[in-house]
Amino acid sequence: MQNEEHFNQNNTERNLRKLISNLNNNYVHWDKFKDMQLPEPDYRLDIWSKALGERDQGFYRRLSFPSFNIKWWISNNLESQLHKLDIGLAGGRDLQVLLEPRHVHRHKTNALLDESIGSAQLAGVSVSKKSAKEMLLKKRAPRDVNEQVCINIYKALQLAYQKKEENLTEALLLQLHQLLTKDTIKLKGIGQYRTNNKVDLSAVDLSGGYKPADLTFIPAVAEQLISFYNDDAEPFFIHPLVKASLIHYIITTARPFKDGNGRMARLLAQMYLLKKAYWVSEFISVSNVVSKFRQQYHKAFVQAQTDDNNAGYFIQFYIQSTQMAFKSLRDFALRITKEKVEKPVQKIPGYNERQTSVLQWLKEDGAKMITIRELRSVYGVSKETARTDLTALVEKGWIKYYNINKKTYAFVKSEGFDEQVTALQDK
Repeated sequence: MQNEEHFNQNNTERNLRKLISNLNNNYVHWDKFKDMQLPEPDYRLDIWSKALGERDQGFYRRLSFPSFNIKWWISNNLESQLHKLDIGLAGGRDLQVLLEPRHVHRHKTNALLDESIGSAQLAGVSVSKKSAKEMLLKKRAPRDVNEQVCINIYKALQLAYQKKEENLTEALLLQLHQLLTKDTIKLKGIGQYRTNNKVDLSAVDLSGGYKPADLTFIPAVAEQLISFYNDDAEPFFIHPLVKASLIHYIITTARPFKDGNGRMARLLAQMYLLKKAYWVSEFISVSNVVSKFRQQYHKAFVQAQTDDNNAGYFIQFYIQSTQMAFKSLRDFALRITKEKVEKPVQKIPGYNERQTSVLQWLKEDGAKMITIRELRSVYGVSKETARTDLTALVEKGWIKYYNINKKTYAFVKSEGFDEQVTALQDK
C-alpha cells in the first residue's frame, strides 16, 4: 500500500514536471493557461506559480531602455529552432541550386518583392500582390498612396541590402525612414523623429494597454537602439536571431517616428541578420509569412505588454515565422533540384533562356505586358541585352510593340503567337 502511494506520488510529480516543462517550452501566456484543462484544476494557481518560478531562476535576461524595460527567456524548444536556423540561414544547406549565376538575381528579386508587399500589407496597405509586383518590376509610377508605400519599402530594402555590412548610424536610420515614408505623410514627419506624442496607431492592437514612449525619451531610445544594433558585446552577447527579434520589438514599443515604425522594425531586423552573415535571409521574406498570421503577430505584442514587457512571446513568434519562411525556401529549392533531374527544362532551339521565359510567361498569361525593365529586373541584365532579346522575338513574330503612352512602350503577344506555339509543339 505504501509502495503504491509512493508510486502514485512519483507519477503525479512526473506529470507536473512534464506539464510545467511544456508550459515553459511553448511560452504559454496566462490568458491561455487559465482556460486549459488540467488534471488538478484546483491547483491551477500553484502550477502557474511554479512555472513562473522556473522562468525567474536563471531563464530571464533583461534590457533597460529609457522609459521601458524588456525581459525574455529562451526555452529548450526555441534553442533547438535557433540551431536549425543557424544551419539553414547561415550555412545554406540544400540551397545550392539558388546560387547558380543565372538564377541568383531572380530569386533575390522575388524575395525582395515579397518582403516589400508583405510589409506593406502589415502596415494596413490594401494592394494586390500581382499588381504590386508588376508595378515594382516595370517601375510604373504609383497610382495611389497604397502603391507608393510598396515602392518606398522596396527602395528602402534595396538601400538596406547595400548597407548591410555597415554599422547603423543616425544618418542611415533617418535616411531609411525618409525612403519608407516619401510622399505618404506630411513632409515634417519624413526622415526625422517625431516631435510630439501623436503617433499613428491604426495598425496596433491596443487591448494590452499599450502606450508608446513619451516624446522626451525618443532621442535617448534611438541612441541606445543604434548602439544595441552595432555592439554585440554590450550589454551581453545575444543570439543574432533573438537580437533581430528584439530590434523589431524595441522599435514597435518605443515608436520613435510619427509613422512607419512597423516598416522600419521589419526592415532593420532583416538588415541585421544580413549583417551577421545570415546570407540566406536575402532569399526569404519573413513579412510575407507574418502577413498571413497577422492576428497572431499582434497578439504576440499584446501578450508581451500584459506580462511586464516580456518580449519572449514576440521572439517566439518571430523565430517561428522565420523558420516557416526558410522551410518554404528550402522546399522550393529541393523541388527545383528534383525537377532538374527528372524533368530538364525544354530549350527552344535558337532562343536563349530569357526569351524562352518570355514565351512561357505569355503562354500562361495571354494578357500580360512585358517591358524591358521587367526583363532586366528578373535576370539582372543590361538594358541593351533585354532590348535585343525582345526585339528578336518581335522580328520572329512572337510578340509586338504596345504603346502605353507617348514615351513608354511594352510588348504583348502577337496575333500569330498561339499558332506558332502549336507549330512548335508539333515538331
